[in-house]
Amino acid sequence: MYHSIGNEGITEEGAQLYAVTLDNFRKQMEYIVGTVPLQGLRVSPLRGQTLQIGGDSPCVITFDDGLIDNYTNALPILKEFGLTAYFFILVGKIGTSGYMSWGQIKELLGAGMVVGSHGMTHRILTVLSGKELDYELRESKKILEDNLGCAVDYFSVPRGFCNKRILEKAKELGYKAIFTSNPKDSDGYKFGRIPVRGNWSLGYFIRVLNNGLSFRDKTEELIKKSSKRILGAGYYDKIRTKILKK
Repeated sequence: MYHSIGNEGITEEGAQLYAVTLDNFRKQMEYIVGTVPLQGLRVSPLRGQTLQIGGDSPCVITFDDGLIDNYTNALPILKEFGLTAYFFILVGKIGTSGYMSWGQIKELLGAGMVVGSHGMTHRILTVLSGKELDYELRESKKILEDNLGCAVDYFSVPRGFCNKRILEKAKELGYKAIFTSNPKDSDGYKFGRIPVRGNWSLGYFIRVLNNGLSFRDKTEELIKKSSKRILGAGYYDKIRTKILKK
């Protein structure tokens, strides 16, 4: 899972952790393309392209937020290597500073990419009322479909907070799959992903594709997950923001 490629227009606290340089992104895509003849290409159960890298887990290229550098920096490289990716758009930010415009999103579709929803406001969904949750999932889907003229079948959960209520709402609204940030989510409806960090070397990127995160990173993710559960969404987010500002 990617966010920024080239670090253009990032404003959210902590987002810099996941800003991958243009050079590193190119090297990562070169590696993926280079493995295809060896490992084979597998058609995704979703729309788009799934690459079988190693073992039993497919590698799906996804982008969250709809940042402008996904269009200016990532898209040309994906097209160059013949790769397809999923772009989850934060609908409330379309056309604002640092984010893609409607015309650019339409170009993604024209290039064979898959466009999904990342909600309206990037709020933590688990703390919202029923009406607010409906707005985030239903309205974002409707706006995308009305403006793009195609079905929007996939939703990426913002900020890593997901529960049964969110899944039920997504199914009710006709989403065919949900993408999360929990790598263990893989039940045919939820698809877990690993966020790619900006400080990863190519060697570590290859290791993650083939063997998953290191023990240290797995431990860090476990601590984060436990903190979210114990503190709750609101308190966890406040503490995280204060730490990242230091």
